[in-house]
Amino acid sequence: MEKMTRCPTHPGVVFRVTILEEHGISITKAAKALGLSRTTMSNFCNGHTPCTPEIAQRIALSIESNVAVWINLQANYDAWFAENREKPHVEKLLTTAA
Repeated sequence: MEKMTRCPTHPGVVFRVTILEEHGISITKAAKALGLSRTTMSNFCNGHTPCTPEIAQRIALSIESNVAVWINLQANYDAWFAENREKPHVEKLLTTAA
């Protein structure tokens, strides 16, 4: 698999830009509609907290989307950071035969 060269967009930012901003919906209104606190919604929409399965489910139900879409956006975001941070020292468990 080819390594991504740029960090994927946080799913909260995707939600804010493509759903809220494009449809003129405030974070406060979205929080109320999704049954979340305004603080939780704001932190999510500004990329400060992850898209949990609960948030993914609430978004999917509110916009007739798929839960997996939002979970996969978060997984891609997390994977990029895991691939691009300093590597810890580990011992090999498996070796390849020559």
